[in-house]
Parts: sequence; structure tokens; C-alpha cells
Amino acid sequence: MLKETQLEQNYAAQEQFLAANPTSLELHEEALKVLPDGVTHSGRRWDPTGVYIDHAAGAYKFDVDGHRYIDYWMGHGSLLFGHAHPAIAQAAIDQISKGTHYGGNHAGEIRWAELICKLVPSAQKVRFFSSGTEATMMALRLARAATGREKMIKFGLRFHGWHDYNAVNETGVAPSGVPQAVADNVIVLPTEIGAVEKQLEGQHDVAAIILEADGASWGTLPNPAGFLAELRKLSSEKQVILIFDEIVSGFRYGPGGVQALEGVTPDLTCLAKILAGGFPGGAVAGRADLIDLLSVGAGSRYIVHHGTFNANPLSAAAGIAALSLIAAPDAQEKIYRPIEQQANRLRAGFNSVFQEAGLNGKAFCYGRGSVFHVCFDPDNRDIEWPLDGDVYAPGFGKSLAGSQVQTRLKRGIPEPLKTQLRLELDNRGVQFMGGIGGFVSVAHTASDIDETVEAFAGAVAGLQKNGWL
Repeated sequence: MLKETQLEQNYAAQEQFLAANPTSLELHEEALKVLPDGVTHSGRRWDPTGVYIDHAAGAYKFDVDGHRYIDYWMGHGSLLFGHAHPAIAQAAIDQISKGTHYGGNHAGEIRWAELICKLVPSAQKVRFFSSGTEATMMALRLARAATGREKMIKFGLRFHGWHDYNAVNETGVAPSGVPQAVADNVIVLPTEIGAVEKQLEGQHDVAAIILEADGASWGTLPNPAGFLAELRKLSSEKQVILIFDEIVSGFRYGPGGVQALEGVTPDLTCLAKILAGGFPGGAVAGRADLIDLLSVGAGSRYIVHHGTFNANPLSAAAGIAALSLIAAPDAQEKIYRPIEQQANRLRAGFNSVFQEAGLNGKAFCYGRGSVFHVCFDPDNRDIEWPLDGDVYAPGFGKSLAGSQVQTRLKRGIPEPLKTQLRLELDNRGVQFMGGIGGFVSVAHTASDIDETVEAFAGAVAGLQKNGWL
């Protein structure tokens, strides 16, 4: 059980980390002088610091102090094929020699869009951006322009980038830097179809419904079974634009995203990450009549859209290379089946570690496809978590809908336990994304998985020995 105060804890893992990473510590001190908190992304802020990476290849990252890590950040989910995949790297190298910015149209943007339209069920036309945040911003603007309404529905504990509309949470109060007028146009609901039905009764003023197709935070909190189909039916009846955020899930679980797996086609789909093969890039794909609001032919509803790096030739080249591999006839056999098998091996290994450590009901690993999530609930006395981590099983369905279960899944691992697990794993040469899970890539081998499970067992043992569990 997690002890009452940090003063009672043993910080051996932190001491080991500090001793092993002098160069990273020096760089962190430099960074603090020029970067807020010394980082460029809120998810990379760690206590005492994260390691600084020098280079990466395949399934591995190497830091400035010479340590190798089996990497499960995988570029925040962007790297389905691992670091510096030969075909993607060569495409980028070839493009660099031709120029990185033309300030004009190029054939690559057409080929890239054609691949998206081939793979993604909802994609009739495409517009490119530099990031997933820009994609969700534009999807909402398209919905408002199409419907003439201003409000949007999102769901609690969900994330759609860092823009103003996403920053509003269940309280409805505008957070720092966001106008209250923006917050007043955001409706945050629980993932219950009844709540959505009630909101859309009568003469409603909702332009769009947006949600992550695989569940909150790359599937950390799965959507209820059948929820996507129910939303599709209701949004069509009420003439509301349904937007799937497939920024992470697009091309992650299969060539067509979650919408292809579940047979539910949204009006608009937001894409990024794997889309650009690990380079900056985002897109909105969807119904031609909606995307064509970005055409001057839309008249008074025309949306002007600029963007210096839209469909940048370098991102397009990497994106074409990645999506061409995904579009191959044998992609299911050569890409998706193997990485799911490796992820199954990893999840089963972690759950065996928990059982052997006597943590049944207090810790488990779960996930879908090539994604895994780790949940520590050390003080749990009232939730019967599935021992095999199968939170998708019908028998756990009712429990999954409960607010307490959702909150704990979203949290994953309470602080400061999460920091200590990250340090234990760093010291053993393994990195999770955000310290709570990650992504298996084509580059991960069975040997990497076995080494990871062994390191994880050592980390759990270290947490128990030093009073954190």
C-alpha cells in the first residue's frame, strides 16, 4: 500500500538516476534558463528531470550519457514502424536534397491525400495542417460553418489538442488564457448516449460532437461498447456534424482506423502522428461537401485557411512512405498482426508480474492492438479489476461506465508513484510514454518484449522494496 507521506519513502531509484545521468542534469539546468520548466511539452516535465536523447534507431533510444532504452513513447504514437525506418528515412533524405519548402503546390500533396482517401472510410477530400491540434480546430470551424450553429459537444476527460475549445473541462469555467465566451460554447458531457440525447432535444444549437474514436487519451479510457454507432445515428437524426479524433488511432489499429474496425463512418476525421511518418503533419478528411467549405466556391461560408507548412514536401514524402507501407495488400499480415501479438505478449507479461508480486486487484495492464496502458490502484478495496486486464470484456462493461472506474483508469498511476515507476524503468533501460503506457512498433522484437517484462518485474520489486507499494 502507498504510504501516507513521502517522508517515509525510500528514494533509492532517484539517487541512482541522478548518479547515472550527469549530462542530462547539466542540460536540464541550461534548459531552465531559456524554457518554461526546462521543457517544450507539458508531458515531458519530470521530477527531477527526464533524460536527454542523443539519437534513436528501431525500437531504441540512446541518451547523452550513453544509456540505451527500449522505447515505447514511439514519438508520442507517431512511429508505427519504429525510429528511422529505412523506407521512411530514405524518402525524407531524398526530399531534403530536392528542397524542404517550395512555397507552392507539389505532386506529393496529391499522392498523400490519395492514400488517405484510399485508406480512411470517411475520407472523400482532405486538407493538411502542421499538427493534430490544428486539425481539430479546423474540424470544429468546418462544423460551425456548415450548420450555422456555434456550440460543440465534447466528453469528459477527453483531449483534442491544446487549443481554447479543448481546454474547457466539466466545470464549464474558462481556464487561464481562455475567454469565457469560448467556454460558454463548449458542452462537456459524460459518455452516455442519454446525456447526448437530452442535450439535442428540441431546437438545439449544437454544431458538432467530437470524441477520440478509441477512447480518452489514446484508449486509456475506452468508449462504451456501441457508443460510436449510437452517436452516428443520433447525430445524423439531429443534423449534427460527427467528428472522430483519430490523431492517435488513425492507422494505429489497422489501415482505416477505428472507424473501419467498428464500421462507423463520421462526417469528419482528424489525423496526425502516423499520418506523417513521424514528421510534423495533420489533416482533416471527410465528406466532400464539408471539406469544400475551404473552397472559394462555398461563397459566404468560405473558410480562408493559410499555413506556412501545410503539406510541407518533407512531411508529405515521409507520410507517403509510411502510408504506402500501410496500404500494401499484406499490411495486415506483416504489420498489424505481428505488433498486436507482441503487444499481447507484453500485456500478459506485465499482468503476470503483478500476480507474482501479489498485486491482484491493485495493478493491471490492458490495451487494444499495439497499445498498452498500466494502471496502479494500490489502495483499491472496492473495484474488481479484471486479473487479465481485459477491461473490454462484456462482463466488465457496466463497471467501465462507472465514474469511479473512469476516473481511476484516466489517472492510471497516482503521483508520486508514477514518478518512481518512471525512475525505476529509466534505470533499467525502458521508457513508457508519460510513465503510464505506450506503443509497440514494428521494430520491437520478442527479445525486446521479454527484456521489457524482466525490467518491469525489477521495477515493481524496487517499488515494493522501497515502500512505494
